[in-house]
This record gives sequence, C-alpha cells and structure tokens, in this order.
Amino acid sequence: MARPLINKKALILKAAIKVFAQRGFSRARTAVIAREARVAEGTIYNYFKSKDDLILTIFEQTWHDLIRALRTALRPIQDPIQKMTLVLTTVIDLFESNPQLAEVFLVELRQSGKCFSNQPMAVILEFLDLLEEILKEGIAQGVIRKDVDTKVARGFLFGAVESILLGWLLRKTHPDYFGKEKPYTLEEAKETLMKLFATGFFVR
Repeated sequence: MARPLINKKALILKAAIKVFAQRGFSRARTAVIAREARVAEGTIYNYFKSKDDLILTIFEQTWHDLIRALRTALRPIQDPIQKMTLVLTTVIDLFESNPQLAEVFLVELRQSGKCFSNQPMAVILEFLDLLEEILKEGIAQGVIRKDVDTKVARGFLFGAVESILLGWLLRKTHPDYFGKEKPYTLEEAKETLMKLFATGFFVR
C-alpha cells in the first residue's frame, strides 16, 4: 500500500506560524521551524527563499484562501447587508480560532518591517475591493446611503476589524497593559461592529 504524500510546504508554514507567534519573528530561527515541522533545515529552502519569504507566504496564502472562500460563500446571497455581515464576522472568526495566526498577522508581520511591502498590500487591496463591491451593491439596491464614500468606508470597516482583533489579542497576551479594564469577547465585538455599521451606513 502506497504511503500518503506529505505536504512538506504546509507543514513548514504551520510550524512557522507557531514559532513566529511563540518566539517573535526577529528571534525565530529556521532550525527551530524545521524541528517543529520535523523536516531538515535545508528542506525549508526548497520551498522558501528566506524567513522573510516564509512570513509573507503565510500572510498571502491565508488572505487568498480566505477571499476565495468568501467569494464562494457570497455567491448565493443577494442581500448586501447579509454579505457584509458574513465577510466581517468570518474574518474575526478565523483569527479567534487561531490566536497564533492572529499574533503573526497583527504583531509579528509589523515588527518584521514587511507589513507595507508590495506583497501584503496587494492582498489587502484585494480584500478591500471585495468590501467596496458589497458597499456599491448596497448603494445600488438602496439599502446603503448614497453619500457614503466607498473607498473611505472600506478602509473604515477593515480598520475596525483589525482594531477589534488587536485589542482582543493584546488582552489575552498582555492583560497587564489594561489594568482592571474588563475584557470583551469577540462575540460582543461583532455585535457592536454590526450596530455601528447599521447606524452609519444604512438608509433610514
């Protein structure tokens, strides 16, 4: 019986997320990532040019997979409000289910200095375009206000989700930063986000 093929690239990416989250990007070593993935260190360089290439691939692949899944899920939905709710809550759910991935995206990518290079910006813009498409659909259907600037609005929504996730993550990893301030759940954050979306964007 033939042995199942092992996807070494996927194993390396999964290991890199764990090591970057635990040790920080600057202190992470490819030898540690290889040990976590149970591959030879040289195997990493069969798939990735460098540690920088690793973290950028994590970012790009996650966003591409997410956007592709979202477009599939959105296809049968006609209501732009339902579409926007699905998109925003899906992003929050993704990172809630994988705090290590959230750490890599929200903290380590920034500290690596790669956050605003061409590769991350390209996939971020692809996601922003998806948000803008939904906003324009809502305007065309008369459920979202016509005076909303869709370029500004898409950035507002993206920034709101990012801020919610970063606040949630830091409260988990550095609770001392917030003193006695009561933490919020992401379920509460999603509910508040959609209330703000309704108040500021919907036609009354």
